[in-house]
Amino acid sequence: MLATVLRRLDQAKGAWPDIARESGVPYQTLTKIACRIVCDPRVSTVQTLFDYFAAHADRPATAVRAHAVH
Repeated sequence: MLATVLRRLDQAKGAWPDIARESGVPYQTLTKIACRIVCDPRVSTVQTLFDYFAAHADRPATAVRAHAVH
């Protein structure tokens, strides 16, 4: 699950503020996970991000980034 979340965060790098806001995960927490500063994040945080990406699976990462720019 963590690998999937990390991959999706890498793909949507420009959209991290939006992902944080929409998922409810604090931006600083999200960036620490995405930048691999936190190697063993809480399961509940990873689950929240995983669920966010699953709910937005129909939106490709490029669309997530484009959404963040506008």
